Amino acid sequence: MENAQLLQELFDSKILAILKLFFKHADRQFYLLEISKESGVSSATTFRIVNKLAQFGVVDQIKVAKFKLYKLSQNDNVEFLQNFIREDIQVMKMFINNIKSIENIEAVILHGKETPNRANVLIIGNNIDSGKIKSLCLFTREKYDFTISSLTLTREQYEQMSQMGLYSGQKKILLKK
Repeated sequence: MENAQLLQELFDSKILAILKLFFKHADRQFYLLEISKESGVSSATTFRIVNKLAQFGVVDQIKVAKFKLYKLSQNDNVEFLQNFIREDIQVMKMFINNIKSIENIEAVILHGKETPNRANVLIIGNNIDSGKIKSLCLFTREKYDFTISSLTLTREQYEQMSQMGLYSGQKKILLKK
């Protein structure tokens, strides 16, 4: 059983749906009905869950006139929950497991800053079937709402472009054969 699936089995799926919404849109403010609609949780349940999250300091309640807005807090508890629940880590593990079966791949490098719903990868190797990679990226976007932008390069192309300073940002090797 995958970690994300285990979490969904152990914890209330409605709380997880609301938390995932806040994590996905960490800089956005929501009305209660927006949270309910976008998470697929009834309004009464959303009200109960959001108030509980506010009590624990996970979300901030912002009063504007007679309206209330809710926004993800920025604190250690939220960071812990994000690391605990983050699906993007699981999605990248799934992507790497699936890409291992594609022939001629020497390495997969995460390039640039990670975001909750996007990753840029460099795929290094010769004669790699780019159609398989594109279909895997499309599957990942459709199933997990996580966009993987890939660029396939030969080892020589990657080394030349690196020497020119084109890939000088953050890099993390995800797979090396």
